[in-house]
Amino acid sequence: MRSLLLSLALVASLSAQAARIPRDAVLYIEPTDFGQALAAAILKKQVPIRLTTDRAQASYVLASTSEVSKEGQGERVAKILVSGGLVGSGNSFQASVTITDLQSAVLFAYSSKKSNFQSAAEGVAKNLKKHIEGK
Repeated sequence: MRSLLLSLALVASLSAQAARIPRDAVLYIEPTDFGQALAAAILKKQVPIRLTTDRAQASYVLASTSEVSKEGQGERVAKILVSGGLVGSGNSFQASVTITDLQSAVLFAYSSKKSNFQSAAEGVAKNLKKHIEGK
């Protein structure tokens, strides 16, 4: 019985490892402001994937959510007191993405919190590239 459980665990582990987005897969990015920034970052970071604007031609779909938050007055005063001057822009940008296959299985998910839109998109693109390359 124990060897059966170990065999099942090994099969499950191998299945999880095989659930990667392959090189040159066709990806559709849901149209959002962050989606546009992410498409640019994917091209800039040379992620080995093909982008399409036609959902019907895609093998994978990327959905994203994003939010900008401004730091409060209290946080700003605390930073000035601690650092002795102004630090940062006072904004933070958070984005989360998921990539699913056509059967809605999630193959990639990542959250990025940066000081601006572009940095968050580039962080997601960098980690997507690592995922595809198996790093």
